[in-house]
Amino acid sequence: MSSAELETLDQLLGGDMPLTTIRQLYPDDAAFLQGVLGLLNSRDVRFFSPGKPDVPQWHCRALFTEGSILEKLTMFRLDITDQGIRRIL
Repeated sequence: MSSAELETLDQLLGGDMPLTTIRQLYPDDAAFLQGVLGLLNSRDVRFFSPGKPDVPQWHCRALFTEGSILEKLTMFRLDITDQGIRRIL
């Protein structure tokens, strides 16, 4: 796990955060896409849109693999899962 991914988990200990904030923890778009997708795939974070249910795993992968999430950062948030908490504590 990269330092940006660990920093993401650490920051999320304080509560969920918008993807616009999380993006700033990564040096570039490619690192952001790869890092957050890795956290999602390992189920260390949950991906959601406020007021709506969690985004299905298949849709998360599509958004990050295609890179289209970069145009929709303001629409989504991340939260740490119990598994993610255990990973860093």
